[in-house]
Amino acid sequence: MGRPLTVLFLLWLVMGSAGCDLDQHDHPDLKTGRELFDYHCAPCHKADGSGVFLKGVPANRHTDLSVLQVMHKVQSASGGKKAMPVFARMPQQEQVKIAIYLKYLGAK
Repeated sequence: MGRPLTVLFLLWLVMGSAGCDLDQHDHPDLKTGRELFDYHCAPCHKADGSGVFLKGVPANRHTDLSVLQVMHKVQSASGGKKAMPVFARMPQQEQVKIAIYLKYLGAK
């Protein structure tokens, strides 16, 4: 690969991997718990919170965790298997909205 192609490839690789960071929170258009859940959680847990058993992604909609415990799990991914990404930079307002929406899913 020539030098210009190598530089372009590396630039593409860096830009592409930056888009894979799930801990991005510059999305002013996402305001509701459902919108935030769909953006941050649904890619793994599905939009209805049912999870994907065959991939080892647990259902989260019928969680026994309290809102504060869900917020802690989102912030630190503590407990159980460590496959869940950590959302260390997620603002507390987003955590609250997601946790409340998740509890709403369990009540449906």
